[in-house]
Amino acid sequence: MFKKSIILSTILASFLATSVSAYVMNLNDELQRNTKLIEQYKNGIKNLEARNVYLLEQKEKNPKLYEKKPYYEETNKSYIYRVKLNGASAKNVSFTIKDHVLSIEMNMKMEEKNETSYYASSRYFYQSYSIPKNVEEDKIKHSVDGDYFVITMPKK
Repeated sequence: MFKKSIILSTILASFLATSVSAYVMNLNDELQRNTKLIEQYKNGIKNLEARNVYLLEQKEKNPKLYEKKPYYEETNKSYIYRVKLNGASAKNVSFTIKDHVLSIEMNMKMEEKNETSYYASSRYFYQSYSIPKNVEEDKIKHSVDGDYFVITMPKK
């Protein structure tokens, strides 16, 4: 009986030592992983703060780019449609009127290259509007207002 209790005590002590050792190892691994994550988050926060500084500088340079305007508006004299350019150049926008339908199309491609990377993107936009019967089609005008392509359709 004495031998059995010694054997059980030895097994139990061995098990506890292994468990405590494994717990300490897991704890150290977790602490190390958490420390790495904290550093990543700190770097991410620094990047976001720098991006906000840049965006605020851009907004101060050209506040009209950041104004929110309605996409459709009707006044006593005209209908006004706005298309958000999202930084695209108005020269990429095609504007046509045919068969009492006004169409806007934009096809923009962009490439950026440097010594370490290459980035390419393509954006396509198409929208058409039926021209109301009370509009003077020959007097429809388009312009750019900040970051909006604006179509003004005067009423008869």
